[in-house]
Amino acid sequence: MEEQSREDLYALNRKALEYILKFLKGDADSFPLLVELFDQRVQRIVLKMVYSYHDSQDVCNDIWLKVAQNLNKFDQSYPFHSWLYRLSSNTCIDFLRKKKEITMKDDQLYHQVNKQQKAVDTPEALFMKKEFYSHIQELLCHLEEVDRLIVTLRFVDELSYEEIGTIVGMSKNTVGTRLFRSRKFLKELLSHKSIERSVHNATSG
Repeated sequence: MEEQSREDLYALNRKALEYILKFLKGDADSFPLLVELFDQRVQRIVLKMVYSYHDSQDVCNDIWLKVAQNLNKFDQSYPFHSWLYRLSSNTCIDFLRKKKEITMKDDQLYHQVNKQQKAVDTPEALFMKKEFYSHIQELLCHLEEVDRLIVTLRFVDELSYEEIGTIVGMSKNTVGTRLFRSRKFLKELLSHKSIERSVHNATSG
C-alpha cells in the first residue's frame, strides 16, 4: 500500500512538472490544474497543524499564493511535493507564531508519546492520561517550534523520517534524534506534573 502510494505521488510530481513548465511560460490556465493535483494533500497537512477549518482555508490560500509567486525558484531536479510540503509547513509555522498557539489531536499524540506493549492501564496510567489531555497545549508550548512541527508530521500526518527531513531541512537521523528527545521530554514533563498533582492532593486532603 505504501509503495503504491509513493508511485502515485511520483506520477503526480511528473504531471505537476508539466503544469509548472507551462505556467512559467505564461500559461495561466495551468496553475489551477496544479492546485487541483495537490490541494487535498496540502489541506490535510494544514488542517492537522492548524486544526481550525476556518483558519486552515486562509492558510491554504496563502500557501498557493506563495507557490504562484515562487515557482520560478523551484528546483525542478527535486520532487515538487517536497518543495510544496516544506513551503506549506513553514507557512503553518508562521501562522501559528502569530496566533501564539499550536494544536494537535490529543489522543493520537498521547498514544505515540506513551507507547506501551498491550499493557493494561494502571490507575497511575489513567491519571497520567487524564493529565495529558488537560495539559496538552501547555506541554507542547515547551517544545521548540521545529520540534512541534516534527512531532505533528510524524505522529499526526504519519510521514517518514526522510519525508520530514525534506520538509524541515534536516537529515533523517537528525529528525529521529529530535523526535526521541521530544518524546522523552514530554514524558518527563507529564510525569513531573503527575507527581506535583499527587503531592498537592495528598497535602490538601
